[in-house]
Amino acid sequence: MFDNYIIEIDDKAAGILVRTGRAFAFHALERTFAALEGVVFPDVVAAERAARKVRRQPMLKAALGGA
Repeated sequence: MFDNYIIEIDDKAAGILVRTGRAFAFHALERTFAALEGVVFPDVVAAERAARKVRRQPMLKAALGGA
């Protein structure tokens, strides 16, 4: 089992997960994922799911005519 993981979304590094006890802290590598900075996830899958959700949000706003 590893202590660190890189989360990639659409072939781009979104962040690094660092083990903190039994959980993982997210450290953003791109401004898009800054909202997840320092968030602790129970596992890698949960962190990747959250990063994908954050990544989709700007697309959704643009599709609806927002920023």
